[in-house]
Amino acid sequence: MPHLTLEYTANLSGTPPTPDLLLALHHLLETVGGIRLENCKSRWREVEDWVVGPGDPSSAFVHLDMRFLEGRSLEVQQAVGQGALELLKDHFQPVPQGVELQITVEVGEIR
Repeated sequence: MPHLTLEYTANLSGTPPTPDLLLALHHLLETVGGIRLENCKSRWREVEDWVVGPGDPSSAFVHLDMRFLEGRSLEVQQAVGQGALELLKDHFQPVPQGVELQITVEVGEIR
């Protein structure tokens, strides 16, 4: 019963998420995490109001929150997180000129 929530700042609108990106994340959960593809639920949200560090408007972020049922080993959670980070880095290239991008992935459990 995984839930994925992807947030990205509006100054990355030239490279928005696509269903293909979310499907790639679903397949990652299936192959690395042993999670049934049919149980994956994902959404993305453009963040229109944000502050990074001292508030430089050229700062940007992408954050993926991945939650799935408890019981997976720490090694599996780390592998899923690293795989997701690589998918996001690939998708959000090239970074718009003058934009400083930070990409993070948070992996957690739900009950």
